[in-house]
Amino acid sequence: HYRVMRMAGKARRLLSDLFHAYVECPDQLPTSIQAKLRDTDEGLHRVVCDYIAGMTDRYAMTEYKKLFDPEERA
Repeated sequence: HYRVMRMAGKARRLLSDLFHAYVECPDQLPTSIQAKLRDTDEGLHRVVCDYIAGMTDRYAMTEYKKLFDPEERA
């Protein structure tokens, strides 16, 4: 039970960190998502939420590494 709660906490932190990174610096979003921001009345928060919600677990982890792991950014 503890392990499941710990994994859920890690997932929550990963998703929260991705959300805040994209909101604080939307130019990190793919160009298609940046275009959606320009072409829609939906706000930044909704577009970022939808983008993250569409990610697979593996893709979310890859994006997290790109944004937060210095070795991945090199």
